[in-house]
Amino acid sequence: MLYAEDLAEGQTFSFGIYTISEAEILQFAQQYDPVAIHTDPVAAAAGPFEGLIASGFNTMAIYQRLVVEAVWNKVAGLVGRSFEVRLVRPVRPGTALTGQAQIHSVTLRPERQNAVVVLKSELVDDARQPVLTITLDALVRMRPA
Repeated sequence: MLYAEDLAEGQTFSFGIYTISEAEILQFAQQYDPVAIHTDPVAAAAGPFEGLIASGFNTMAIYQRLVVEAVWNKVAGLVGRSFEVRLVRPVRPGTALTGQAQIHSVTLRPERQNAVVVLKSELVDDARQPVLTITLDALVRMRPA
């Protein structure tokens, strides 16, 4: 387990790869974001993106899975405090998503036995073009005494 004292500015965590299917886009959107560009391939083809695209929330959920596997399963995190999210470009069926998270800053708070960690992440598509950027402010435990 990595604690706050083990983290340093510039430290990078690489994500695995997640390929999103049309079925997943449709199922997620039907349940959580029932807009035609996410739920109806025919209507989406005539829409502004000229085809079906994943909901931004679906893209963020995939990011969450990848960042948990790469970072939060290894780091003694407590809680996320704030997020700054930018959806850069649409995600289409069959896209393989990957990326990385990088520690931007670590501010130790010994009086609270934790640190404020700012993590900047980027999710990219098959062409290595960014589809999502997230800056996260989280609390991470310090090493137990």
